Amino acid sequence: MEEDDKVAQTKRPVGDSDDEEDMPDYSVLSALSKRHLSAGLPADAPAPSIPKRGEKDFEPTGFGGQAKVLDQSREALFSTVSLPRAHSSKSLSTATWDPLFQRAIVHTQRGQSCVNVGVSERRSNGDTFVTNLELLPEETVYLIERGALDCRWTRTPGQLPESSDFSSCMPISVAQAYAQILGCDSCTLSRYQIYAYLKRLGYIVQRAVLVDKIRTPGIRTGPAPRRRLLRTMLLWIISRLTRWITSILYLFRLVARHIRSKPRGLLGIRPLDPYDSIFQKLQIVSTGCNITPSSQQEHLAPFFYAWRPATKFKRTQPPPPEFRICVLETDKHPMLHVGDFETLFSHVPLSASGDVDEAELSEIREQNSRAYGKQRKVRAKPVKSRRSTHFGSAWQRLEWLLQVLVTMLQRLYTHGHAAKSRTPTLSRPTNVYIPLKAGRRSVVVAIVDQGTTSLLRFGEAEFARWRLAGEGR
Repeated sequence: MEEDDKVAQTKRPVGDSDDEEDMPDYSVLSALSKRHLSAGLPADAPAPSIPKRGEKDFEPTGFGGQAKVLDQSREALFSTVSLPRAHSSKSLSTATWDPLFQRAIVHTQRGQSCVNVGVSERRSNGDTFVTNLELLPEETVYLIERGALDCRWTRTPGQLPESSDFSSCMPISVAQAYAQILGCDSCTLSRYQIYAYLKRLGYIVQRAVLVDKIRTPGIRTGPAPRRRLLRTMLLWIISRLTRWITSILYLFRLVARHIRSKPRGLLGIRPLDPYDSIFQKLQIVSTGCNITPSSQQEHLAPFFYAWRPATKFKRTQPPPPEFRICVLETDKHPMLHVGDFETLFSHVPLSASGDVDEAELSEIREQNSRAYGKQRKVRAKPVKSRRSTHFGSAWQRLEWLLQVLVTMLQRLYTHGHAAKSRTPTLSRPTNVYIPLKAGRRSVVVAIVDQGTTSLLRFGEAEFARWRLAGEGR
């Protein structure tokens, strides 16, 4: 026994890996908390911090000593957590919560916590109208929890509070905010968890209803410039002529095929049919859906809009959303089916070519790419100076004209039936799988399962637009 005691009392090396597997000793925290309380330090003094350790696994042995140690550690942890949290007054904003308005009216803004939150609301105050910054329930609870907002109950519900009466109002604790503010104005606990998770990651999060309300009057539908109108008319005339010529050529080819061969099989494939027409006949299911969103399924509509941190965001003029987030709870909506996805995508508007929102979104993506260093710098190729002659420039023009004629003939004879396809033909990129993966519309579904959150992105792929085979490529 004496040898065993000696071995147990031997000092272990500092870098031993077994120290990480031991249970943390919370009795040290109790000594720190008692020393902090007995010293009579002011409220602004920093409290002793709780050490962060990894997850530990243990099995109960049933002995009383183990239960005693666990009780002591638990009491030490509770005593440390119960210490008052001190925050600097330089970055502490003040607001008053109004239960009738279901908003927190901000009196003073300090720090960067209220930069991208809230909405500017204009309300009547007697004979005048006053514009104040008002916080939504999820924003109020988040700022109170982070220690960036001193929120108090208003003494005059339904009326704009005075800044001078703020000191006489009763403050709101974090527990009171969770109990009485959450649940107001469609702010459930699940939606607040998603909001707080995205805000901690640095995203700019706003409600979809408020953003749509602000952006709807600002939609600009002015006339196109004169050059764009002339270019559109010219392209329309060329497309009509090309469609007539390709239709005539296609009729000649169709008549020649019917004369030379007979159809075979269930699909009516002829021996001289190209592969594009064969793949076209194999398509039996149409792609894409454009349905009108139903008012009975508002839970499938996006509740939050989110932007990445480098976005230049203004509350009065919010940009088009980068991410549309729909929050679902597993106890109410256990599984999504095909009809639900159609409803989800129907809430996302289709962006047309040359749209103002599409241009703003591309600018936002470039800003975030530059901020995170994801944009590669393309080196300019050195230009070799050559002495240009009249004969050389004429020969280059002739080569360019020949290439254009060859390309047009190939398109006419290879894609003769492309004009009759329903989907428009687009310039094929080098990698078609990137736009196929992104889709024309995308929605982020935030699933909350008893407090556990999972964010999944779903996109509506356009297989009919980016065709890999078949007529109309």
